[in-house]
Amino acid sequence: MQGPPHRRGGDFSHPLNIFTLLSVCHDKQNLLPGLFERLRQHTVHGDLPAWTYIKLHDSNLKFYIEGRLIGKYDRQRNLRQVLFLFRNTEEEVTRKLILDRAMAQTRIFPWFFDLEHHKMIIDARWYTHLGIPAGDGTISTGEFFNLVHPDDREMLLGAFTQQLSGQMNPGLSVYRIRRGDGTWEWFEEQSVYLGQADSGAPYRIVGIRQSIHDHKTSEDELRKARDKARESDRLKSAFLANMSHEIRTPLNAIIGFANLLTDTEIPFSEVEKQEYSRLITTNGDQLLRLISDILDLSKIESNTMEFHFEEHSLHSLLGDIYQAQKLNMHPNVELRLELPEDDPGIYTDASRLKQVINNLINNAVKFTDSGSITFGYRLPQACPQIELFVKDTGKGIGREHLERIFERFYKADLFVKGVGLGLSICRTIAESLGGGISVASQPDEGTCFTVVHPLHEAGTKPRPLHAQTAGELK
Repeated sequence: MQGPPHRRGGDFSHPLNIFTLLSVCHDKQNLLPGLFERLRQHTVHGDLPAWTYIKLHDSNLKFYIEGRLIGKYDRQRNLRQVLFLFRNTEEEVTRKLILDRAMAQTRIFPWFFDLEHHKMIIDARWYTHLGIPAGDGTISTGEFFNLVHPDDREMLLGAFTQQLSGQMNPGLSVYRIRRGDGTWEWFEEQSVYLGQADSGAPYRIVGIRQSIHDHKTSEDELRKARDKARESDRLKSAFLANMSHEIRTPLNAIIGFANLLTDTEIPFSEVEKQEYSRLITTNGDQLLRLISDILDLSKIESNTMEFHFEEHSLHSLLGDIYQAQKLNMHPNVELRLELPEDDPGIYTDASRLKQVINNLINNAVKFTDSGSITFGYRLPQACPQIELFVKDTGKGIGREHLERIFERFYKADLFVKGVGLGLSICRTIAESLGGGISVASQPDEGTCFTVVHPLHEAGTKPRPLHAQTAGELK
């Protein structure tokens, strides 16, 4: 046979050479010469590789195809004819390319189920995304469901079993998959079957699964923010409802005992007068602290709380607090001041720091009927900060309250006087001073509050430090 086969007669008035009409190309090479040579060597047919295209010489038209060349031989096994069977896949290839590019920019992973081998064939990107070995892209049903979160496994298995039985299940399934690093990721999945066999079983099951972890995380955060806002509204409502009682109680006591002392018709002994005067002073102090807390809260909300930093002696600052607070102790409670020998200068707002320590001591007084209340400071080695502490031997705080003890309007004991603002204000002031506050407590063993305050040189700006808000009593 000389040259490629050609056709005579029919619609053509002269012999045609396929090489002059078109090229069948792949990877910039014309495949026709090689395919014809293989057919001459008695290859039954020559399949075209993927991404093969035809190029017509007269019009320079190109389009993707799939197909094969089949040789026809005479009795002497000479190649006499070549059948070229192909179909135009230009639109399919274009759509597939666009889809692949679009899918590559998403977290959507197509899959289908091999009913014969009971395996899932999943997009290779799914394995890469989860950080698990891809292998040949297949995964058995057992291996897949082992990756599903135990709480979601029964639901997803039920939906999959329903699909296998031939029941259409167009609903969405939401579940968690264990990643290669051990964390869990939320996915959303939908699957359908393509036709049914005589037995009623699906011909093929196909589906897509999409990572919705970011959406779930956002939902959880929004839900927490919503719940926190609702709780804040509830606490504020309780605060406003309680405020009338909290203000009127000490105010009524002040007015009542003052009227008694000024009543000339009732003879009072000196002991009674002193007791009434003490009660007036005590309720006046309580009312003053309440009003101060409300004003401080207003300043915090409006971001107008002012700070004036100067160099101060810690020994002198804490000594002043000791002299004032020892008069407020219960008879069975001893106030102790523990100071190291060194007296480092501290760059702070003295009035605000005193406010924090006094609030913590006042809080300890509420919960300590006997024993001691100890306050002071420590100088950790090789650490540019000091630790001020207030420790009591009172009834302590339950673990369930520790994480919320610094929240506004939160009270661990509803029967104790106060509106739940003091510790929240202490935390805000401590952070504004460049430090933080933490608490450690055990029920019936006492509580220890620690205020971290950085050591600054005069003129430097405080830099916030982050302190934990709960811990174990040391």
